[in-house]
Amino acid sequence: MASPFAGPSSPRKLTGSTPGILDSTQRDRLLTFSKSTLSFASFNPRTATSSQLTPDARKLSLNEELYNPKRVVIETSPTGESFWRFVPKARIDEGVVDEGDWPRVIDICGMLYECSQDQWDIYKLDPLYECRVRAPPASSTIIRVSPKSPESPQSNGKRTSSKAGIPPLNPRKKLHTGSGNSSLDLGYDDDEVEEVEDMIVDQTMPPPPRARSASLRRKREEISQIRQQRRENISRRAEKLSSREDEFNFNFSTEDSPGRSQSVPVDNGGKRKATLLVDPLRAADLEVEEDLFRTTFTYKQTAQRKRTRKTSPGAAKRELDIQRAKRERRRRDRQQAKVIGRRQQWHEQFMQEVYAEVPDLKSPSNDIPAQNIGDGEYDDDSGSEDENWNGGPSTDTSFDDDAARVAAIAESRRKLAELEADRPLWEEEARKRALRQRVEEESQRLKAEERKWADMKRAEVEARQAEMHRKAQETAERTEEQDATLREEAIKRQRERRQREQRWAYGHWTPIRALERYRVLSEAFDTTKFNVYDPLTFHVIPWPILNPPAKMSVEDVDWNAVELFFESVRPHMRSQDFKSFVEKSQRRFHPDRWRSRGLLRTVADEAERSCLEVAATTVAQALTPLWRDITGR
Repeated sequence: MASPFAGPSSPRKLTGSTPGILDSTQRDRLLTFSKSTLSFASFNPRTATSSQLTPDARKLSLNEELYNPKRVVIETSPTGESFWRFVPKARIDEGVVDEGDWPRVIDICGMLYECSQDQWDIYKLDPLYECRVRAPPASSTIIRVSPKSPESPQSNGKRTSSKAGIPPLNPRKKLHTGSGNSSLDLGYDDDEVEEVEDMIVDQTMPPPPRARSASLRRKREEISQIRQQRRENISRRAEKLSSREDEFNFNFSTEDSPGRSQSVPVDNGGKRKATLLVDPLRAADLEVEEDLFRTTFTYKQTAQRKRTRKTSPGAAKRELDIQRAKRERRRRDRQQAKVIGRRQQWHEQFMQEVYAEVPDLKSPSNDIPAQNIGDGEYDDDSGSEDENWNGGPSTDTSFDDDAARVAAIAESRRKLAELEADRPLWEEEARKRALRQRVEEESQRLKAEERKWADMKRAEVEARQAEMHRKAQETAERTEEQDATLREEAIKRQRERRQREQRWAYGHWTPIRALERYRVLSEAFDTTKFNVYDPLTFHVIPWPILNPPAKMSVEDVDWNAVELFFESVRPHMRSQDFKSFVEKSQRRFHPDRWRSRGLLRTVADEAERSCLEVAATTVAQALTPLWRDITGR
């Protein structure tokens, strides 16, 4: 509301969200009910949403400005019900970005008032007033416009609202008052309202029906005809199917009832094809009826490409695992039998070599009587008695042969006994030979692996050296290209500097020209990366002094010259611009800034480097009191 304590020299204040402070008829144009109240808020899609959650992308628009929420007006009826809509935008002049900050002084019908944002929004809602934001330094204005003649309800196709009851709400349509179509010039379109269509919850009445166009009616009639024709086709096909039900004969007396599996074709080695037959005992499914009889009565097998699977993939895998285990077992048995066979063969060969050393014995002659040989000895007395008794001749030759045979047998038995006694020895020797053989094989394998490892290491070293050589070559080429680029850029900047120096070399020198030169050089100085090809020089630095460039030297840069420069240019700048100007200058000549940029390292001459450092420090020290005075630090 207006402040009663405003003096005659100060503008009157308009605050609050009550309409009709200056125009008593404004309440009748804005309020649906006489006792309704208005309130204002800012629409933001992220309202009542945690900052850790990402907003739903479906409820955001591409033209949404989250940093500048839209204003909405909320009308609360006496019964407590609330209605809202967007506040229309004001008219703005060319070059104006937004409506500005509030409160501020505006011109309302020729009078100046200090207006709040709520009162400004009330006048934007009023169709009898036009709100315009003008470019500075002009003030924003609110002027009264002539009302437009309302159109008849038949022409616009919308029902007018009445104050006797609650008006119908529609999220796609704006609220209407007694002013007719005054909302057509509000400055926003239906796209902004459609953004929050899904967010409206409290709807007291359904939206009014829309007028159907002739094209829409024709389209719906065509759809109805197509649906009716489809239903007739389905009915005819159902009649055909019902007439064929008698053709199906079922034999329920068989012991092995196949059920529905009879409709599956016999496995013939080809690809499986599903055969769909209609079950006459089951009622037609209305949901799948259309798709079932869309093309044909049944689907028959047309090709033989794939065999029917008789076992599950798991059973096949288990069978493969069993077969693999059997093969492994047979392989181990074969290896074990081979080892046992080689061992038996070696033993037989050894025994053959032993028996080869035993002499071949002849069988005894028939004229020699049988002897009792038990332990390798014979009885001479019994033999002589037998010979004397039989009366046979006894010669020395036969006696020698028997003795030789007995001696040979005894020798053979002795050798076999020695061999059996020495068997652990030669078995130990055999194990030692096998161990030596395994050691030799392992040694050869290790040597082969060492050679292979050495070859791999040598290849890795060669590859690493080649990679290092390649990288060094690339680095050298890249460095050369960078140096060439730096030289070209340095030549280009030097050419531009000469052109700028020629610009400032002629004409009358004034503080305005000194300020302009300082700004141009400061922009180039802040963005230039000085290096050995483009070193820092005295004339490149934007010294804040009033001396002309032709007569400027390092001795001219002192405390008084810097203060005189800023005192001379201050009247030509606004206070806020001058504050920003001083802050940037103070940061530009700060010693830490110079060290971080490495400006003095590019100067080869030691004396010149010292002079530049002293001059920059002097400028920074002279700017510090001025900077503190302006910023209040």
